[in-house]
Amino acid sequence: MVHKNEEQLVADRLLELREWIQSHPQLPQNISGLLLRRFLHSTRGDVGHAQRLLELNYGLRNKHSNIFLDRDPLDATSQQLLKVADLVPLPGLTPENNKLLFYRLIDFDADKFNFTAGIKVFFMVADCRFATEDEEKLSDGEIPIFDMAGYTLRHLTKTALGALRVYMKFVQEAHPVRLKEIHVLNCPSFLDKVLTVVKPFIKGEVFKLIHFHLPNAETPFQHFPRSMLPEEYGGQAGKMSDLKLEWMQLLKEQRDYLMDAKNWQLNKAKKGGNKQKVDKDVAQSLRTLEID
Repeated sequence: MVHKNEEQLVADRLLELREWIQSHPQLPQNISGLLLRRFLHSTRGDVGHAQRLLELNYGLRNKHSNIFLDRDPLDATSQQLLKVADLVPLPGLTPENNKLLFYRLIDFDADKFNFTAGIKVFFMVADCRFATEDEEKLSDGEIPIFDMAGYTLRHLTKTALGALRVYMKFVQEAHPVRLKEIHVLNCPSFLDKVLTVVKPFIKGEVFKLIHFHLPNAETPFQHFPRSMLPEEYGGQAGKMSDLKLEWMQLLKEQRDYLMDAKNWQLNKAKKGGNKQKVDKDVAQSLRTLEID
């Protein structure tokens, strides 16, 4: 629980961040207090850091609108992806107050796998979670878990490098989370070939967070409780299919929020006395996002 004096400090910082956004009219002006709190939380209350993170986040979204703006959780492409893969935040927090996020294939036919759609759905699930989470139970960090069971070399050939580059840039530099660990389960014999593709996009300090686990290994449970996993993995979190249904329903409920451009789009035509400063700030942010 947050104590009174801490609550006031958070409120003051949120107000400072809100006033800063109002002085930058190119940014969306309707960012929720809950989402702003997440930005502050992920930067440990550093308002200046949160401001830079916001600029990077929205700058990158607008630079790659095909992934972040042109999206619909109910369109055919997204629904097909959700038939092929599970992207499910697991309930509860670890003893260290971290959130587990589970990703796996459920249909192993590589011809049905759309890499870019997977990236788009990944961020829709994240945006949906950030819009609906309990502000009193924000995690200290995030632990993604990727189960590679069923992943083949044919899946690897479906990797869209442009989408991979955007994904890696965003999650490492613009996502309002603190990555604590990354776990890869059921690593295949061709893991070296996978790393040849993805490692050039992973920062050294992030790569050090990755733990690779062989099939049927017990080593993951040295890092997080088995009980927090779905029943299919010997846990007590319920069936993965039931957990997924909850998130698919939430995506449906948050569809308008996810698709409303006013929530995500930079207003480049906005006039104001500080327009020159805004242009300079955003231009500087976008220069740091050079990916192409």
